[in-house]
Amino acid sequence: MRSQVEACWLPEALEQKLRPLIRGCTPIIKRYERDGDYMDVVFRRLSPEALAYAASFLRDQRNRVLREKSVYEIARALNLAAEKWLDPMYPPRRRAIEHISLITGFSTEMVAHSIDLEQRSSRYEHLVQALVNELGSPDYLDGFQPNANLCGMSQAIGPDLVGAIFSSNIPALPHLEIMRALLVKSSCLGRVSAGEPIFLRLYAETLHEIDPDLASCIVVTYWNHEELDCEKAFLESIDYLVAYGSEAQTERLASVKPPELRASWHGHKVGFTYILREALEEERVGELAQRVAYDFSIFDGYACLCPQVCFVETGGKLSPQAFAEECARWMSDWAVALPPRRLSVSEASRKYQLRELYFARESMNDPVSVIAAPDDFSFTVIIEEANRLDSSPGDRFLKIVPVNGVADAERLLRPLRPYLQCAALAGDAYRISSLSHTLASSGVTRIVPPGLMGTPSMMWHHDGMACLGKMIKWCDYELLPPEKALKVDAQQYVKTIDFAGFLKEKERKTYALGQ
Repeated sequence: MRSQVEACWLPEALEQKLRPLIRGCTPIIKRYERDGDYMDVVFRRLSPEALAYAASFLRDQRNRVLREKSVYEIARALNLAAEKWLDPMYPPRRRAIEHISLITGFSTEMVAHSIDLEQRSSRYEHLVQALVNELGSPDYLDGFQPNANLCGMSQAIGPDLVGAIFSSNIPALPHLEIMRALLVKSSCLGRVSAGEPIFLRLYAETLHEIDPDLASCIVVTYWNHEELDCEKAFLESIDYLVAYGSEAQTERLASVKPPELRASWHGHKVGFTYILREALEEERVGELAQRVAYDFSIFDGYACLCPQVCFVETGGKLSPQAFAEECARWMSDWAVALPPRRLSVSEASRKYQLRELYFARESMNDPVSVIAAPDDFSFTVIIEEANRLDSSPGDRFLKIVPVNGVADAERLLRPLRPYLQCAALAGDAYRISSLSHTLASSGVTRIVPPGLMGTPSMMWHHDGMACLGKMIKWCDYELLPPEKALKVDAQQYVKTIDFAGFLKEKERKTYALGQ
């Protein structure tokens, strides 16, 4: 029997204050079993009263800790955490890989790869550049700063308390919302997902090793979905909500949250690959197929970033059939490098039935061809002339749909426009440029070459949103009336601003306020 593993994180000072509350913090033990092994995970459920108390505690910590820290100091602490998690020998990383693999079924290789992908984009340069991308300068979070566009000064203020409903489909992803909250100097109170409850606790412990004060601005708790009293207390205690989940879950949360509570939603999304005929050249097809196969293998097809379908134009030097066969060879190689997740009996049965369905359709001369479907269920590659697009079943299911041109793909994608997210494009640069404009207008929020779908940067406007910027409220200090502001040299004027007195002593007579 494995020892119990903790899923939640409460700062010690908060735990001490919650102890007098009757049933303020109740353990919930969930057992996870796979391949004859099992693990007991202890979740900490905070009562509605305790959630309100935790929120008050986190607000105090925000004022005591985060307001006093430079945003660069916070970014450096997050960078140190990323560096620790990128070390293959770091003990929490090794535990996380083992435990997450057992709970989710992902191979240990895939979990380790996922941790690497997430932590590489969690380092200092990425964090600072994300703030530059969305705010113009991280300095605005540290107080009033000269703003030449305003001919005055501006300050960016994050919420006191960000609430998060964390995701579970990508190992090591949930820390993203903790980082975003801390970067805008907000405390974070979140509900961990039972689908992957391991990483957040270990990540919070890493932050505690590096900066205990910073870690004291985080609480990770849990409640069952039916415990609506806890959910209500949570929603009423926070200043900003970030929620991951199914379309039904995000719509329900939107209907029950307080009307004034601002929120970012990350629900069901659809990605796809589009290969233009110009890319189908024999000398380049191997590398292209390798990249496409990687996109369909990463996270075993269960992340919103994973493609659902691969459109391949006809009329190229190689046919969609030939490209599918090349992709199948690379899918086999990726199954060795990043082994697929372990399937339960019911999951294996569903995959077997799906495979047999396609074999049957092929035998009945339906417009479908099974290119590869190994007996170990490691992946499936098919070609289908589709009249509509169905959701991918996951588990490395690569469907290639031949199209005569962009118009065919647009027709198939039109019903999915509200859910479009990421598109991988390969082919002629001029046609890609034209197609990119079309896709952006259709709702696609991220365009990449094949091979990069599963590796977004911190600088990406996640699901089309400036996720850091959206949390911010601005305060502008206007030093001149509008008619004056348009006549002065703004760049020179803001250089006169003194952070302590707003204007340097020698310039105060020249730029008296209101003159």
